[in-house]
Amino acid sequence: MICNSDIMVSICCITYNHERYIRDAIEGFLMQKTNFRYEILIHDDASTDDTANIIREYEKKFPDLIKPIYQKENQWSKGVSVGVEYNLKRAKGKYIALCEGDDYWTDPYKLQKQVDFLEKNKNFSMCFHGVEKKDDEGRYLKNHWPNNKKTKKINKLNEIVKGNNIPTCSIVFRNNFINYKEFKILSENLFFGDWVLQVLITKKGPAYFFNENMGVYRVTKKGLTQSTDAIKKLEDILKFYKRLDKYFDDKNIKRIINKKMIQYKIELYIEYVKKNELEKAEELFQNIKKSDIFIKAGPKESLKLFLIKHFPNQYDNIRQNYRKLRGIEE
Repeated sequence: MICNSDIMVSICCITYNHERYIRDAIEGFLMQKTNFRYEILIHDDASTDDTANIIREYEKKFPDLIKPIYQKENQWSKGVSVGVEYNLKRAKGKYIALCEGDDYWTDPYKLQKQVDFLEKNKNFSMCFHGVEKKDDEGRYLKNHWPNNKKTKKINKLNEIVKGNNIPTCSIVFRNNFINYKEFKILSENLFFGDWVLQVLITKKGPAYFFNENMGVYRVTKKGLTQSTDAIKKLEDILKFYKRLDKYFDDKNIKRIINKKMIQYKIELYIEYVKKNELEKAEELFQNIKKSDIFIKAGPKESLKLFLIKHFPNQYDNIRQNYRKLRGIEE
């Protein structure tokens, strides 16, 4: 962190092969109407398409505002957390606003609203808002993110630990709330880093939810979340929870972590069975059965595991029909 009192917000954008989307992202940054200065930090991770050239066009037009880094070799593939190492650590703003190169903002007053809130409410560590979803073809998807009927206005650490339910492109947080040493330990070799940041930030204060859509999250086939193998996702989530279990002493937080670990172990068991990795599945099943947490999890989790164990091929249909009957959105 390199604080500069003249810059209120550092917009941090990471991008790779986003030639179809990066203009929308940058235009969303430039249209912000604020009574303060902000900077736009863009890191291009050696894109092989026209992304870097598009960024250069904007850099020429706005040299004092847009500050890019162009890599010659892809850093993410080397295990570097590019958003942290190349953007957050050079950010001069009092606040950080995140938006990846394939997402974009739609409200010209988004930054002003979020900064005004954080300036007036010093006990909050960050704030976020709803977003609409688009697919690869630019079509709006039915459900918004997060679910505005279920998301609380005030989200403490215990809510953030439960899952990665905050759109990265909606977040604004206090720059001095990041412990980079702890981030490196907790995020090492995980496919995600945004959730790790959210946990570390809300450890210092709650997050506020603006119940309005001020951006768009793209669900693209090439995006990191969509392209990551289901087993890798679940294994990484479990790694993260194991690290959090060692990191936190709070009994309530540890209880949440242990309950979520059982849930994700069951999901991982399903994936092992689907991929015919039966030895791993059986080992995981025995691990779950021995867990005291599973015994305390109650009849619902016990029934779920029973169905998965004995009716793995039918489980997905049973689950979908149950959710339809209960009116639960996927």
